[in-house]
Amino acid sequence: MAEAPPRESASPARREDRPAPLVDAAHGRVSRAIFSDPEIYERELERIFRRCWLFVGHESSLPRPGSFIASYMGEDSVVVWRDARSKVRVYLNTCPHRGNKLCLYDGGRTPTLVCSYHGWSFNSEGRLVGVPFLDRAYGGELDRASNGLVEVPRVATYGGLIFACWDEAQAPLEDYLGDLRWYLDKLLFMESLGGLEVIPGCQKYMMAGNWKLVCENFTGDAYHVASSHASAMQVGVARGPLGQGRTGYFMAWLQPAHGLGWFLTDDSGYQSDLKQAERLGPEAVDYVTERYRRIQEGLREVAAKPYGWIHGNCFPNLNLQGMNSALRGHLLALAHPRGPHETEFWQWCLIERAAPRVVKELVARGVARGQSGAGMIGVDDSENFERIAENTRAPGSRRLTFNYTMGLGREGRWPGREEWAIDGLPGLIGPEFWETGQLHFYEHWATLMARA
Repeated sequence: MAEAPPRESASPARREDRPAPLVDAAHGRVSRAIFSDPEIYERELERIFRRCWLFVGHESSLPRPGSFIASYMGEDSVVVWRDARSKVRVYLNTCPHRGNKLCLYDGGRTPTLVCSYHGWSFNSEGRLVGVPFLDRAYGGELDRASNGLVEVPRVATYGGLIFACWDEAQAPLEDYLGDLRWYLDKLLFMESLGGLEVIPGCQKYMMAGNWKLVCENFTGDAYHVASSHASAMQVGVARGPLGQGRTGYFMAWLQPAHGLGWFLTDDSGYQSDLKQAERLGPEAVDYVTERYRRIQEGLREVAAKPYGWIHGNCFPNLNLQGMNSALRGHLLALAHPRGPHETEFWQWCLIERAAPRVVKELVARGVARGQSGAGMIGVDDSENFERIAENTRAPGSRRLTFNYTMGLGREGRWPGREEWAIDGLPGLIGPEFWETGQLHFYEHWATLMARA
């Protein structure tokens, strides 16, 4: 008599019955559900945007006591306000009385903010200082101390960049920035040139698509440039890959989950800037030359000599562009989440204070032509994200995964690596076409999302 087959245990689920992970880093796959599922999005607001350090503004936008700017932390509207003692504070932009939005302006200077609904007023230290008809309405007994503004408990700056964080257990900002600090310090924050300042004005526009699509693009997607931005490259607004057969553009994945793309370790970026500066005049030449000298001085103990980077991301939603030139302007861009299928994109342009006027004017024009709502680069990306969003909503295609297998399992084994000038550069370095940084972005996202 034949033996009966062994009985399968009913307790752990068989492998084929287990749901596929949202992020499968081992196989380079990411579920499309993370870009469309409303429940996942709501968890993001709590587990990503309530726990990470978030960029909220630049110190140059708060020049004096009383200066303020409006910003967001996830979907929470906040006010970044320099108090009477010059301390930078961040408050929820909501009146504790009935929840009305308190600050209705992008920025300005004031000793108090007054609610437009019932007239309650608050000073820059968050205290309730004015209540209309206090005696008649409350019998003079309203507890002002418990009705002040809700303040974000942690605010810190690095190189003029202001970050805020709700989570008391989060690592200090400098630790959170990790390897990214090295690149910021060496290639961007040159205080000897007067530091950075924001060119007045913040450009804001809506983009269809999940916020993560925007941020992964900045993290390290150089692969899309030749296809998506071909027209901008033809007229010189965008810069594409180097000539065939050359290696020189690199990607970097930086702990804990930041990424930089397209930085160059020879002097071709400087030579290109210098050639353009010669057409602008001696002031521009002196500025570009001195800036390059300062960078080289800062890199004197490093074998590799990068000139900057083209795009990058500070996890989760601060994007950095145009850090590879003295004449292109440095963009800080926030991808504010606005539901699973929309992103509100804010961008500022920074320039060194010591740059001559002719350079600042060139930078402002260049930004308007390139990465902007009406430029030749931003619209290309927006259209791609819109089409992706359509397919992550559709019931058939949203069951599929995205493919991030480019370079998977080949880290450190790229042809020609021995010729690359990367000695001394922090982070995991790879070639220009590489999805490792993007995959690590989602791996870190999944780790945070799994925490209770």
